[in-house]
Amino acid sequence: MKKNIFCLIILAISIIAFTIYNQYNKATEDNIPPKVTCEEKTITASVSVTDEELISGIVATDDRDGDVSKSLVIEDKSNFIDENTRIVTYCAIDKSMNVSRIERTLIYTDYEPPRFELSEPLSFVVGSKINFLGNVSATSTLDGDLTKRIRYGLETMVDNMAPGTYPIEFRVADSCGKISYLNTEVEVYDRTFAGIEVRLSDYIVYLPKGAKFNAEDYYKGSNVEGELTIESDVNTKNVGTYHAEYIVHGINASGKSRLIVVVY
Repeated sequence: MKKNIFCLIILAISIIAFTIYNQYNKATEDNIPPKVTCEEKTITASVSVTDEELISGIVATDDRDGDVSKSLVIEDKSNFIDENTRIVTYCAIDKSMNVSRIERTLIYTDYEPPRFELSEPLSFVVGSKINFLGNVSATSTLDGDLTKRIRYGLETMVDNMAPGTYPIEFRVADSCGKISYLNTEVEVYDRTFAGIEVRLSDYIVYLPKGAKFNAEDYYKGSNVEGELTIESDVNTKNVGTYHAEYIVHGINASGKSRLIVVVY
């Protein structure tokens, strides 16, 4: 009987202690996140703006920990929601691991979509091995080198034994989700034009609509003297992708090169 009474007393004490402990925890538990504020809801900045600069002007305060602004980090930068505009999400955390967030609109002043570059023309002598991405690169004002992100698609298989032009589409996306396309052609040319190396200053150029275009400005020379002929369908009055052919005929050999002109 005494043993049962003792057990009941111990049980009652345990229940009371547990109840007190829970009430204490509830009284002292911190579940209120910091308050994050900023003066400007919209930021206008260059694409070179740093995360530290983007965080500048934001303050995080906690009812227990005080100023917790040093915990502020950029949690996310959205894809473009409008022209050159994205949403930046910030978060702050207090010592009790409570998290608070705030969003601001970021507008870039100097953003430009990714652009493609060519180190050589997209032209291959018949019978040679064709590497579609070998001479192609891409850069972005926002991310720099995007070459590894380039993808391509073909309308038809390219026959390296059959001279002609074959449609190809290159595409690349930057960290804002902006996708740039280059719809152009891969050229397979006859060995008749493999005797002279024809060099250009550029193999792809971007021109604004209405700009002047002089095909001769891009001719750099050839390794054998000859007569230069330029065939061009470039029309800068209309947006699109055009080509200019540079053909050099020497006494005993000929050569050719190709310039892609993107009018935007």
